[in-house]
Amino acid sequence: MKRTALACGRSLALLLALGICVSLPMQATAQMAAGKSKFVGSAMGGSAPSNFATYWNQVTPENATKWGSVEGTRNVMNWGQAHVAYDYAVARGFKFKAHTLVWGAQYPGWITSLSQAQQRAEIEEWIRLVAQEFPQTWAVDVVNEPIKTPLPFKNALGGDGATGWDWVITSFQLARQYFPNAKLLINEYGTENDQNARNQYLNIINLLRARGLIDGIGVQAHYFNLDSMNASQMTTALNAYATTGLDVYISELDITGGGSDSGQLAKYQDLFPVMWNHNSVKGITLWGYIVGQTWRDGTGIVNSNGSERPAMTWLKGFVSGSGGGGGSSVWLEAERGTVGSTWNDNIADSQAASGQYVTVKPGNNSTASAPTTAAGWVSLPFNVSTAGTYRMWIRRKTPSANDDSFWVRMDNGSFAMWNNIPVASSWAWAQYPTTFNLSAGNHTLTFGYREDGAQLDKVYITSGTDTPSGTGGTPNN
Repeated sequence: MKRTALACGRSLALLLALGICVSLPMQATAQMAAGKSKFVGSAMGGSAPSNFATYWNQVTPENATKWGSVEGTRNVMNWGQAHVAYDYAVARGFKFKAHTLVWGAQYPGWITSLSQAQQRAEIEEWIRLVAQEFPQTWAVDVVNEPIKTPLPFKNALGGDGATGWDWVITSFQLARQYFPNAKLLINEYGTENDQNARNQYLNIINLLRARGLIDGIGVQAHYFNLDSMNASQMTTALNAYATTGLDVYISELDITGGGSDSGQLAKYQDLFPVMWNHNSVKGITLWGYIVGQTWRDGTGIVNSNGSERPAMTWLKGFVSGSGGGGGSSVWLEAERGTVGSTWNDNIADSQAASGQYVTVKPGNNSTASAPTTAAGWVSLPFNVSTAGTYRMWIRRKTPSANDDSFWVRMDNGSFAMWNNIPVASSWAWAQYPTTFNLSAGNHTLTFGYREDGAQLDKVYITSGTDTPSGTGGTPNN
């Protein structure tokens, strides 16, 4: 039997069960993601910042639910700081995620001196006690960093075994047993811009998915990867995870942008819309937000005096103005979609929006009918928050009458020929001649090549009556 070292952090649920009257604070209404279909949360340290609920509606303890923090001394459980985050979340109706059950770092040092049988018993007891202590847990990171941080006591969970990852599978089996109502997530860093690591991660994920053991994918998205990435690379990574059919969560987001306000802002503006508007991404959690209180210098977006850095000011406006991953007006960069092999992707042009565009590779023409495979398409997923009639504009170059057309399809409808787009040798906006009746939710706009000289830069989809100009608005993909 474990004994509890700190009782001052007892859960809200326990207080209510004992009949103790608890005054619950009203849920803040100013969070940027209030009313959205996706959350924006933050990690929380040992205390709750006074402005936390002003911004965020999801909570992950930064360290307090790690095994090494809770049971540094065998059989003595320190739940106090974990309850700071848990009780805060439960009282406000925020999603609470436990982080993390099995990890090759920040585990109690005494575990490595035990026999394998004893280790297995202690691991299972640990998982059971976390579930028991935090019954309203929304999700749990079952295994953290299986690729990047080796687990010294993995043999107690089956080791590599026949699959190469038996210890991960056993961990998820135990978690499913004790957390039957929580989402079971895996979490890893460094896969965003490393295809080899991403393929290893997908292998583990698919082993779990085949056994019905996993509900979502955690992508840590730390500054040491994101600061050197672009939106197209992030789209590629998220599209790879989307192939599993599982929900994706950006689990530990931080960005420095080189350390300056302007650099951090620019990188947020480049990458955050890709993550927020991707159909598979269901929520984003920053890994802390107050300058001086994050795990790495330069990642905070609110100063210690409460003033906001430019990235936070922009982030609030972007999320609150979106439709929970889109809206009644959506801007899409063509090169950030899924671009088929018969198109040239990410062509640099200082006059293009975001500095890049796509065009059909020379010699590829399909004037009689649309291309029948994805190799001939540019697919652009997006989301609108309200049903309605939507118009579409494209920013394009159509340099001659022989280079002035595309095939266009919305969702799973038929391709329609869009020919005789007005000739334009420089970037200009053209309105699609018909409208789309869209339901609220996710959609996919697809362009097929028709004439190989037509160039596509940006797309604007709107239920309004405005006409786009210049390079348009902030992209939502």
